[in-house]
Amino acid sequence: MKLDQIQLLILLYLFSINNVCAFTTEPSAQKPDCAIIDVDNQTYATDDTTNVELQAIGELLQMWRTAVLNGDTQAIMDLVTEDAIFWSHGAVPLIGRQELADAFAPFLKQYKYIQNYNCQELVIRGDRAFIRGTEKNIKKPHAGGDTVISMQRAFSILHRSADGRWRFARGMTNTPPKLKEE
Repeated sequence: MKLDQIQLLILLYLFSINNVCAFTTEPSAQKPDCAIIDVDNQTYATDDTTNVELQAIGELLQMWRTAVLNGDTQAIMDLVTEDAIFWSHGAVPLIGRQELADAFAPFLKQYKYIQNYNCQELVIRGDRAFIRGTEKNIKKPHAGGDTVISMQRAFSILHRSADGRWRFARGMTNTPPKLKEE
């Protein structure tokens, strides 16, 4: 697999999980800040901090953000299900933790990776949830050189594991069409 393909695959998963939906490089509250939040058919305001599941998913997103910024592949693997599948625009799927680790490790050694994620929707139903939004990805080579910025749409499915922790089970990203003014 070429490095460009690996980079695209990495982008796939890094989309949905950083800084509790509104990803920046600064720490934030431990809850998703999405336009739509629906938990078991009950709508929540984005400033509601009482729902336990929202808190748990917010913590998952924050842990992902921290692991990616620190280049900690092992921590990243702990945040995905064993049978995770990730699709990135124009690239082969990554299936399982090991394929994800094999793609992440060289990528994070070569680049500092930052995401700005705009969560548009989070829906939780029992032990499953999905999160949908857009992201701006910033890739800075550790060795110096040009910073690469890309935009994409992102969709993730989360699963609450037997141990009670939320993890990423599926992920998909794609590059949106260029706007006329671009």
